[in-house]
Amino acid sequence: MLLCATAQAQPYGIEERIPNQSLIISLQDEEPPLTISASGLYSDIATRTVAQGIIPFGVNAQLWSDGTYKERFIALPGTEKIRFSADSPWKFPPGSVLVKNFYLEFESGNAASRWLIETRFLVKDIAEGKWCGFSYKWEADGSDAVLLEREFTEVYFVLDSEAEGGIREHLHYFPNRKQCDQCHVRASGTVLGLRTAQINRDHDYGGIVDNQLRTLNHIGLFTEDIGENYAALPRMADPFDESQILDRRARSYLAANCSHCHQPDVVSKADIDLRFATPLEEVGVVDRVPTLGTLDLEDPRILKPGDPDNSSLLKRLLVFDSNRMPPLATNLVDWQGADLLRRWIASLQQDTHVAGRGGQPDAFFLAQNYPNPFNPETVIGYRVSGEGSVELVVFAAAGQRIRTLVAGHHAPGSYQVRWDGRDQAGTAAASGIYLYRLRAGNFQQQRRLTLLK
Repeated sequence: MLLCATAQAQPYGIEERIPNQSLIISLQDEEPPLTISASGLYSDIATRTVAQGIIPFGVNAQLWSDGTYKERFIALPGTEKIRFSADSPWKFPPGSVLVKNFYLEFESGNAASRWLIETRFLVKDIAEGKWCGFSYKWEADGSDAVLLEREFTEVYFVLDSEAEGGIREHLHYFPNRKQCDQCHVRASGTVLGLRTAQINRDHDYGGIVDNQLRTLNHIGLFTEDIGENYAALPRMADPFDESQILDRRARSYLAANCSHCHQPDVVSKADIDLRFATPLEEVGVVDRVPTLGTLDLEDPRILKPGDPDNSSLLKRLLVFDSNRMPPLATNLVDWQGADLLRRWIASLQQDTHVAGRGGQPDAFFLAQNYPNPFNPETVIGYRVSGEGSVELVVFAAAGQRIRTLVAGHHAPGSYQVRWDGRDQAGTAAASGIYLYRLRAGNFQQQRRLTLLK
């Protein structure tokens, strides 16, 4: 991602600030607008033309929301301004409104199939100065969205070539007002995306690309001139930009998805600090035995350097019981995020393991698959300590060979393979209990897994 140069000439992303006189919400004596059309977000809801004075923005690292696409806006009342801070949360004036739109791809992988299904508002109450959140559910025809009074789950059907029959159910969770506070924690600053490390990035303002801090500073959105040396300011990484450093990407992912709760004075049961700027040795996870459940790991640690299969930090992303993290409003595994954390934890081996191991695993091991039970696919991890032939096979409970997942020569190391619940001929296997067995030289280990449909 390119950051605009310090001496970059005009044009800016936005040339001048237009006062917001449309999206003005006071919660002092009234309820939130009952519909999006009544809120003032759009000057033309039919074309979804955003009203003047409402500013789009993007973030470096996103919270996982079951693969939905998001767009974000900020609306300050009139010409009010933000008190900027490089390292701490920004201070917003009363009446500020933050908007997040959620789009679902109704054909997986096809951006043209995205459809707006939810809009969330976060409003700073004028009277009490606290932030209040609420959600709107869009009508099926996209004509308007209606304020929700309680939490709600909607089932959508998505075309997906990897799903059985080519169609899968997508459960989208709409939170109630109190549940907004579970992520937008006051102790963490409430506002999660609009802060320097997240905003310090380029944004496409309708064909003009500029650094967001430069644009917002130019139009006078801050109470002070912050200058143009953006390279010296904190900046999180895009977790999935392979051109950036793996450690920065993994720490950005954890910060975006976990740090709003996992930082000092927020969650007393888990005293770890996953904020982006906290040095790894001070995070409180390395080689630490988890106190809130071992998740059936063989040698559990919150983060075990070089051993992602025994790191609960990774495992919690892959389960759907009470150990699930993040715990709210997600029904799908973020496989891309999990793979990022897996590679990052594995990369820590050389620097943090005891000298003399040579960076290689010291034992054969077959991990429990995750998720388990599963549908439509699961991941099986294993490691081998010696070079040679390796075979990993799935069997029916009665002993019939269902699928050979691995058959070949391996060098020492840790590996993982996915099973899509299909047999050797590509036919979907039936629901039930299956066995999977790893053979490597004289080593053999077997475990059970469950396929549910």
